[in-house]
Amino acid sequence: MTRDVLGFTYSSGEMQGGVNGMADASGMLDSPTRDYEADAAPTDTCFGLVPEGSEELARNYRAFFNNTIEWVRSYSDNVRGAGLMLGQVRVNYDAADRPG
Repeated sequence: MTRDVLGFTYSSGEMQGGVNGMADASGMLDSPTRDYEADAAPTDTCFGLVPEGSEELARNYRAFFNNTIEWVRSYSDNVRGAGLMLGQVRVNYDAADRPG
């Protein structure tokens, strides 16, 4: 149902669809992130998919690996957070539509 609240038109159902879509999008990153973390993690004798050739190369790979994991987790958290905020906006709009 589409509603007009204080001059803004919105659809509670469509907003909930957006909330669900953001949760789904964030969740889609979970499994590939875990797989990457397990498959490409540095080890004592090998880092990721490249045999250790030098300490400098190993250090650079560890930094790349850690930055990649951090970035993907932050991105996923931001998408999830945006969905939660959109959900709160929906709740607020629905409450404003039924003052009382």
